[in-house]
Amino acid sequence: MKKQNLVETILDFMASDNAEDSKGIYHPEIVKQHLNNVFNQAIYNTWLNGKKLSDFSQLDAWSKTYTVVVLNQCGARAYCLLPFAPVQLPDMMSIRQIKSHYECSTYYGGAIGDQWLFAPIEATANAIFDELEVSTMDDYPTFRLEQSNVNAGAGEPSHMLWLEKLPIAPDDLITSVDILLITPFDQTDDYDDVAIPSGMEDNIIRQVVDLMSKKPLPDTANDMVIKPQNQ
Repeated sequence: MKKQNLVETILDFMASDNAEDSKGIYHPEIVKQHLNNVFNQAIYNTWLNGKKLSDFSQLDAWSKTYTVVVLNQCGARAYCLLPFAPVQLPDMMSIRQIKSHYECSTYYGGAIGDQWLFAPIEATANAIFDELEVSTMDDYPTFRLEQSNVNAGAGEPSHMLWLEKLPIAPDDLITSVDILLITPFDQTDDYDDVAIPSGMEDNIIRQVVDLMSKKPLPDTANDMVIKPQNQ
């Protein structure tokens, strides 16, 4: 189902027989915001179900590959800016995969001609990992997620990835990476197909309709009018 069709279906549910109560009351952008909240819950429930069954492949239906540039490499460390704030899931599961954009021509963490795959690591785990012997033997690049402190401000990327254990000259430098990210609902175009888990179409629509129908009526009373005590 297209995103626009989903919004129109909800507006049709909310419309009444009275002209003044029709679609004009509910702005499509408000419907999209409610849909975004419901879809975030659906993604979390899908992750929770995948954890029970040890199968997270359903998350890939919401995922898309984005190519981003690796910036300011210093030694074996650099960073890249994400195109949007990732969906918040445990264990950074909203980042499905990171690999180098180009194939390698030298052996580094994989066979020649392959793309380097990055392994996730928590920021607080670096100190412990560095003390282990595997730290000196494992040469796979790693990444960790945090909020961006580069060019912070309105309209700037909100999150960044620190990339570590990168190859350094004279080996092949990784200048860009392909990131398979779960695309949030608010980042999809109006005419993009929206992946909805099987059997949940009606449930998602009814959740949004229920949220909007419970919205309290606006207070139209004029609080500035002082009524006489005998009234």
